[in-house]
Amino acid sequence: MKFKTAVVTLALLLSSSCLYAQAEFPLRTKYPEVKPISMEDLAKNYNETEIVDVRSKMEFDVIHIAGAKHIQVTELAFLENLEKLRSKAGAKPIAFYCNGHSCAKSYKAAEQATKAGFKNVYCFDAGIFEWVEAYPERGVLLGETPANKSKIISEADLKKKMLSFAQFKERAKQPNTIIIDTRDPFQRAAATDLPQNKIVDLSNIRNIPMDRMLTLLKKREFADKQLLIFDAVGKQVQWLQYHLEAYGYKNYNFMDKGVLGAANAGGVK
Repeated sequence: MKFKTAVVTLALLLSSSCLYAQAEFPLRTKYPEVKPISMEDLAKNYNETEIVDVRSKMEFDVIHIAGAKHIQVTELAFLENLEKLRSKAGAKPIAFYCNGHSCAKSYKAAEQATKAGFKNVYCFDAGIFEWVEAYPERGVLLGETPANKSKIISEADLKKKMLSFAQFKERAKQPNTIIIDTRDPFQRAAATDLPQNKIVDLSNIRNIPMDRMLTLLKKREFADKQLLIFDAVGKQVQWLQYHLEAYGYKNYNFMDKGVLGAANAGGVK
């Protein structure tokens, strides 16, 4: 009887553990062939692991794991660049990471690498922010190590800077205001079915892609202006915010959900 009780208890514990993992890491069920690596195991084997950041350059430049290599999973040469780092049959583990539990890029990178024949491939799906929270001495934030956790911008602080399209449009009427579209030229095409590629129906918009925008911010080009900024869907501006704050800009806002938000409000043409 005691044995049966122990077995039932163990089964319940295992079931609870699986349900917890699914809730905490919802993408693991979508990528069942990808092997996750825990934060503790990655930290333990930090010096013996090829850690690869698969996000955009802008994200990597803002914050990354110290010593991580940057190979974007969205690049056509992803697997080719990966093989330059380590041969397919190499014994050294590779751990891919991105922004956290709901970010699929690290899973996609691990899946692609595994299918291409790379061995010892893992996905660190806890992501960069949990890593820096636990190991700031092994993190880089805006070029500085250890990472200063007080400079990490919370979701609440980002949300405070978001305006609905109606609010954005009204704010644009104020004097000394510059409206900036940070999308690349290929993302701005009126004749497209994608709402986030439409043209926002506002006058005097300046088109300044992110790379150029960072250069101008560093030069304090807009120091005395009110900045109203938008991207395609409201995701990339969160990384731009780090640079705005680092260079001392305070008078700025973003369009909530970017051009997609404007399209939903009927504000595109």
